Amino acid sequence: MLAEAVCALALAVLLGAACASLLRSVRRAVTAGETRARAERGGREALAVFAALARDADSVVVVGDTAVELTVRIASGAVCARDATSVTLPPSRVSVGQALVARAQPIEPGDALSILRRDTLGAGARWIHTTVDSVSERAGEFPCGAVSGFVAAADASALRLRLFAGSLDATVTPGAPVRVGRRGRLALYYAGRGEWMLGWRRCHVGACGVVQPVAGPLRSPGAGGLFTELVDVGVLLIRVGVPGIPGQLEARLTRTDAGR
Repeated sequence: MLAEAVCALALAVLLGAACASLLRSVRRAVTAGETRARAERGGREALAVFAALARDADSVVVVGDTAVELTVRIASGAVCARDATSVTLPPSRVSVGQALVARAQPIEPGDALSILRRDTLGAGARWIHTTVDSVSERAGEFPCGAVSGFVAAADASALRLRLFAGSLDATVTPGAPVRVGRRGRLALYYAGRGEWMLGWRRCHVGACGVVQPVAGPLRSPGAGGLFTELVDVGVLLIRVGVPGIPGQLEARLTRTDAGR
């Protein structure tokens, strides 16, 4: 009986060790799968961020294999009044009808202002580019009230944005299309702990602010972490490498012609 008990105990120990080894293998496989999935998700998110920002940006400039500078549109609409140094926009929220201005973010000093100059006898229409110096909000009939035709009487007290931009071209008139963009840079940066991330930095007059992480982790630049290239007019090639996965994830982005 003792011998049988010893054999049973030995067998149980062997089975337990085998089960423990199998459990460790399963855990390693699950952890590796989760790590791979997380890494691939970071790469996919990086491609998605590029696509969302670059597809309809007013400008895209590839400044290296790890960075792209963009002017991302944050507002668009039409001018309803102007003077020598400013333009006023209709309300972005109206009680009746369709608003003539759409804003994705608040407009701030340093943002890029583009206004379409209408056709003249001497030249065709073209975009005039300048920079927003300051922003104010105002309400009332002047300027850009119901008499102007750009604002309904029911929205006479609605706030309008007035954008100051220094000296404006004399050919800019009420009704001219307007766009407001925000300059920034998408770039690979070292986030510590051996990780590289895709980050966004707002830029103004050649200087860029604090980086904000948007996707990652990605592979380091030397290991093919990020590659961008304008391969044709309006076509941007983006490749990202993620830790633990051979090769690179790739996407070809066709830009819209709205910003050109």
